[in-house]
Amino acid sequence: MKPLPALRLLGTLLALACTLPAGAQDTRPADAAPAPVADAPPQPTGPVIPPQTDLSKPAGSSDEAPAAAPATPDMPVAPATPVLAAITPEVIAPRPFGYVIGDMVEQRIALDHDGAPIEPATLPPLERAGNWFERRDARIEQDASGRRWLVIDYQIINVPDELRALELPALDLELTDGKRRLQTTPLPVTVAPLTPEVVLARAGLEAMRPDLPAPHIDPAPFERGLHAALSAGAALVGLWLLLALLRQLAARRRLPFSRAQRELSRLDSGSPDSWRRLHRALDDTAGQVVRDGNLSVLLARAPWLAPLEADLRRFFEASQVRFFADRPAGDVDPRSLCARAAKLERRALA
Repeated sequence: MKPLPALRLLGTLLALACTLPAGAQDTRPADAAPAPVADAPPQPTGPVIPPQTDLSKPAGSSDEAPAAAPATPDMPVAPATPVLAAITPEVIAPRPFGYVIGDMVEQRIALDHDGAPIEPATLPPLERAGNWFERRDARIEQDASGRRWLVIDYQIINVPDELRALELPALDLELTDGKRRLQTTPLPVTVAPLTPEVVLARAGLEAMRPDLPAPHIDPAPFERGLHAALSAGAALVGLWLLLALLRQLAARRRLPFSRAQRELSRLDSGSPDSWRRLHRALDDTAGQVVRDGNLSVLLARAPWLAPLEADLRRFFEASQVRFFADRPAGDVDPRSLCARAAKLERRALA
């Protein structure tokens, strides 16, 4: 063999060795049966040497034709969900500043678009909307011009530690026509805490200040007023008692039975003068001479003597017996009867 063909043969063997992957040599015996082909392609177990590419072919071209897609039986295809058109109505934004915890924020959304009315399928639910707001009411109102509005009331339920801009939540509501959606953008509002967490470190501006001392109240004016009121009350009570006493004294001089009682105290109860003195008191009270037959005239003139009607009748009967039959008058006592009549008289007339 000549040296030149041997060199060519050696170069051919080296080229074949370089094109094979490392460890891919077939070590099976010659008489072994070929292994069955697996469904999945085998994975490389060592370093892979990329195959040489032919630069003369355009990029993306391949010697093998693409495999045809497997045939599938006819199956129903679900219709695609229609995309609803979004509209942005006119929104009257609330005041964008000056809110604290507990304040109500009202948002008004016009229910018309391009001159045509729109109607939301459902109103926004009354629930908490984020960390800062809670939706308290959602209603539809009509203004004086007949324009309809969706009015939503939000209440601020949390506040930040310092002044901060927060956003009312955006809305995305489906309309009743099923083809459009009502969408709004977030609205910024500024919310501040009621009191600052940290105050200025200056005298008199500390976060906590000591309690003020209780003011001193001089009790002297109140004591003088109390003494004056008590003195005036005692004077009024004394004056009332004095007037009552004077009325009683005047009644003893003015009222018939009271005068008779004072005179009877100096007479004997069984003497004729005591009987005559009681008769005169009865006549003065009635304004005429009173006997047993016209006792009703006395009771009509002095109805306060009605409790003594039976005693007065016994007195007149005993008087008839004493002065005209010359017999004892029994157990009738003019002094006791006059005292009881005088008591009733002062109670009614004094």
